[in-house]
Amino acid sequence: MPQPLSTLFACVLLLAPPALLAQGKAPAVAVAAESFTVKQTPMATTVNTVGTLRANEAVDIVAELTKRLVKIEVEEGAQVAKGDVLFVLDDADLTAEITEIDAKLKLAQANESRTGTLLPEKAISRQAYDLAKSELDIFKAQKATKEVELAKTKIRAPFAGKTGIRHVSEGALLNPATVLMTLQDLSRIKVDFPLPERYAAEVKVGQKFSFTVAGNAERFEGHVQVIEPAMEATTRSLQVRGICDQPKGLFPGGFAEVTLNLDTLENGFAIPSEAVVPSSRGQGVYVVKDGKAEFRDIQIGIRSSGQVQVLRGLAEGDQVLTTNLLRLRPGVEVKTVAP
Repeated sequence: MPQPLSTLFACVLLLAPPALLAQGKAPAVAVAAESFTVKQTPMATTVNTVGTLRANEAVDIVAELTKRLVKIEVEEGAQVAKGDVLFVLDDADLTAEITEIDAKLKLAQANESRTGTLLPEKAISRQAYDLAKSELDIFKAQKATKEVELAKTKIRAPFAGKTGIRHVSEGALLNPATVLMTLQDLSRIKVDFPLPERYAAEVKVGQKFSFTVAGNAERFEGHVQVIEPAMEATTRSLQVRGICDQPKGLFPGGFAEVTLNLDTLENGFAIPSEAVVPSSRGQGVYVVKDGKAEFRDIQIGIRSSGQVQVLRGLAEGDQVLTTNLLRLRPGVEVKTVAP
């Protein structure tokens, strides 16, 4: 029975010598792939952490003296200036004591003046004059002390800010442990957040960061103001304080999700992350050399969104292939195409 022509042709190919097959072999089709030109590119490290919002300044308003509250000069939730009187305490006893000291002071001044006139004439001893002058100085000091206490009966705002909820009423007997209300300076907001130990050398004063808070879609900007000079021993983290100069809508005590871009790393090259393929020795990439694919083992550093830092294995100007990687093998013809 005659064999089909296709079967006979297949038999001829199997029996033909390799040289004959090579003469009739069609040329290999080059693999089309996109490429990325390696160049020295600084790469930033992005760190995400959580922080706490704090007022620029905050204080509990308390009385320094144990006295009765006689007048409230401020409204709850009011904006006050530095030095404004907030509360007035009973000062009747202090006023009376100062009046008494003034009378004694007047007599002591007259006595010191009289003895001072008699001393040059040696009508009195030097000791008598010294006693008179000492008595005058004591009364002056007593009056100064009482005037300081009298000033404390007017409780003033230590800085400009916004008052909180009042916790006392007129007539209450106050002492230094009684919190009258809080005062918060909200002109700026502090953001305190921890930073892992490995990033300690990269954060700098003045560095920019951004953050978001719950219930607010806006992304706020800030800058690093203070870096704690010591690590937290329990968490091995560095405490950082930032400042937000546009705190509209922010409240102290809030929770912040902080994004910090650290100083750029100049060592190595930044390449697209899709160019990296696994190898028996770790990671590698395909580069184009003389129109053919060449595999290079690489050492990688940090990763970011869409980029990988290559520390070793590439040189500036290399063409790294980023697509069709599954079809690439060392020595395969490559045709680079535009992305």
